[in-house]
Amino acid sequence: MIMGYGGMVSLGHAGFFGIGAYTVAVIGQHVANTYLLLLLSVVISGLIALVTGAVFIRTSKFYFLMITLAFGQLLYVLFWQLKPWTGGADGMSVSAVMNFGFGEIVSPNALYYVMGIAFVMSYFLLYLFVGSPAGKITRGVMENEARMSALGYNVRVYKLLVYTLSGSLAGLAGALYAYFNVFVSPDLSSWMFSGQVMVMVIIGGVGTLLGPALGASVFVYLQNFMSTYTERWPMIMGGLLVALVLAGKGGLIHWLQHGRHFLVFRKQTGKAVSQQPVKKGEAVH
Repeated sequence: MIMGYGGMVSLGHAGFFGIGAYTVAVIGQHVANTYLLLLLSVVISGLIALVTGAVFIRTSKFYFLMITLAFGQLLYVLFWQLKPWTGGADGMSVSAVMNFGFGEIVSPNALYYVMGIAFVMSYFLLYLFVGSPAGKITRGVMENEARMSALGYNVRVYKLLVYTLSGSLAGLAGALYAYFNVFVSPDLSSWMFSGQVMVMVIIGGVGTLLGPALGASVFVYLQNFMSTYTERWPMIMGGLLVALVLAGKGGLIHWLQHGRHFLVFRKQTGKAVSQQPVKKGEAVH
């Protein structure tokens, strides 16, 4: 969202993921209400994104990248140092159990269904935002910030809106991860995790809603598959990413769309040729 529709490249959004995860892990020791914990994860992540984003978006693209990297590492060190509450480098287990009032949800299959529902809800939320006037203005800011500013739009407001929204959703994802994994550690906020997410987005397709989900699925599958055969799987993934970038922009989602359009074109062309009338006197073999 922040990269494809806001035009901002962040290496610190894993920090919001970690905030959401630690919110469930720490506050969940005293609060059992799943609705409240998820809400707190979204609100706390969103508020921190709002405050930090108000400062970060004032910087240029390169400095924005570096300052978000520093922010993510700051949270990483913070989770590391607050050992009495976060478990430090050893991490901490999650005692809270997901329960929406229909019984405890502990089996992996049931948790997958919950995450699937959360994904669908998040997708439609982003779909509505992208199609709204604010979403279209945000896309315009990404494509030509100077022009939108000349037209009278406060570009910083819309960039901050995207930054805050993406931070809130990252917090929600972190909270769901904490419920599923039953363990959190400072590594969730490291810049390397942010880099992995960025790779997933590039593989799937920047500027699309389904592309990042497709890229994440492919990345995780390849990671699990290749890690069983070699410890140097990151090198292979890096090579695949380079090949993907060199082969063409757009990612997998655009390749699938082009393939579908090509098949439709071939089908329509074939119908047009077959429906051409045979002129009188022409032999049909």
